[in-house]
This record gives sequence, structure tokens and C-alpha cells, in this order.
Amino acid sequence: MWDEFRAFLKLHYMREHPVILGPLKRDFLLGKIQEQGQSAGNLIKGFYSEAQGWGSSVTTREAFILKDNIFKFWFIGFVEGKGSFIINKDGCLVFKITQPSPDAQVLFNIKKSLAFGLIRVQDKINNTHCYRVEDKQGLFKIISIFNGNLFLDSQKEQFKLWLAAYNYKYKENITYLDNNNKPGLSNSWLSGFTDALGCFTCSILDKPIKGTSVKLSYILTQKGNYDQIQFLANILRGKTHLMDSHSGYNMTVNTTKLGLTIKYFDLYPLKTKKHIVYFNWNKIYMLIVNKKHLTLDGLSLIKRYHKNLNRLAKVP
Repeated sequence: MWDEFRAFLKLHYMREHPVILGPLKRDFLLGKIQEQGQSAGNLIKGFYSEAQGWGSSVTTREAFILKDNIFKFWFIGFVEGKGSFIINKDGCLVFKITQPSPDAQVLFNIKKSLAFGLIRVQDKINNTHCYRVEDKQGLFKIISIFNGNLFLDSQKEQFKLWLAAYNYKYKENITYLDNNNKPGLSNSWLSGFTDALGCFTCSILDKPIKGTSVKLSYILTQKGNYDQIQFLANILRGKTHLMDSHSGYNMTVNTTKLGLTIKYFDLYPLKTKKHIVYFNWNKIYMLIVNKKHLTLDGLSLIKRYHKNLNRLAKVP
């Protein structure tokens, strides 16, 4: 069973790294698994079945509980945007968040709040840091936080496979919990997800007849997870667009519909350096709301904040 498990882990690893390892070896490993009489899906079920009776379930052992719900839901949202539940080809399990080094302070804040995990320079050339958890106790704490709390379909599937590997590796019997709840405007999930993947844009157009117009947008981009992105668009009064350029979707909220978005981020502030971008963007919004964009002085201020946005957008 362990040889099959190793083969399955390698198959999963190669699916996650197709360019590096190529399809030929990946197909060979799938054949190796199927020669044993089990499909990849049945193999996972086999791991679950064999794990019955191993250790204790998450309901009978002491779970790790984050008492700060604002941080908890922010963290879950941030991880759904930037985190990874990794199964290495040698069977090692890793939880990792990668962040540009100029904004690595958010990783140190995460470590301080969780009180476990390691932070390392991941890539000096690409200038990135990472937060990592790979010990059994730390991984169990991560499971306690995310099991039953994930929103995106893609992350649910990744986590479910990762949990199956954890149960098998450590002879545990932790039940995967699905999450039928959805994030809303009453918790900090969206703030974390925006810190990971969101952007705030401003465009200034000079029109000969109508004069200068200013347009603000709040944008979330995803590959897949259409139902979840559409849900976010609905609660924020935005729209979802198919983006052929990257086979994904953009959820966009534009100037006249931004009231809920502004109220939300004032209540649940961003934690990365993106909060500086939001500060300048929000200043433009308030000038528009107060009709200052129709005056020369107000338009001059807007152009100053717009320049700041462009400068900050170039910072990783």
C-alpha cells in the first residue's frame, strides 16, 4: 500500500508541475497505480479506509483554536488566494505561503499571530519570502484552522487530498469537513482574499466634449471557481467577466457601485502594503463622492493620488 501511496503522491506532484516533469512519466505513474487495481480516486478512499482506527479524529483530540476571529477569517481568505497545501514527490507535507520580500512583514505578522511555523527567504533572484509549516504538530494546527472553513472549490480539492495524505502518513483519522457557509460582508475573509489577489484601479480619461472623467474599479481575478466569484459579485453589486487572456474570470465593482466595498474595507482593513494602495484609491473615491472631481483643485488632487497608485503598482 505504501508503494501505491508513494506513486500516487508522485503523480499528484507531477500534475502540479507538468512543465518540469512532463506527461510521459506522469502517465507511467498513473498506470502503476491502476495496475494495482485502483483508480487515483479509489486510492484516496483506500487511504481513508485503511486509516480507520488509526489515532484519533479531530473531534476527539484537542484542536487548535484561533480566538481572534478577525485574524482567523482574514488568514483563511489570504491563504485561499496565496497559500498552498503541498504534497512533495517524496511524500512530505508542507503548508506554504509565498510573498514578495518587500511585503514580507505580513508573513511575520502571521507567524506572530499563530505562534508556530518558519519564515525563510525562498528565492533571492525573484525576491520572495515564504512562511512554511512542515512538522506534524504544526500541520495538525493548520488542519484545525482550515478543515470545514474553505470557500473556493479549487482549495477544497487541494486540501482534501492533502488531508488524506496527512492521515495516511501519520496514521490519523481526521474527517474532512465540507463548508456550506459562504463569506459575506460581516467577516474578514474578503479582506484576506483581497490582500492576496485583489487590486484597486483608477483611470482618468480626457474627453474633448464632456471633459475629464474618473473611473475607479475594485477587481478580483480567478482561474476557475466561477460560482464563488459570481457569489462575491452578487454581494458586492459587481459583475463577472470571462477573461480569455488567462482563461479565468474578473469580478469588477465600478465607481457608482463601490459604496458597500468602501464600507467593508473601512471595517476590515487590509494587512499587506496593499492598504497603502487602498488609502490613495479611497481618497479619490471620496473626492468623486463629494463632486470635487468637477473642480480644477479636486482634479489636481485626484491626479496626484492616481500617480501614487501607478507608482505603488510597480512595487512587488
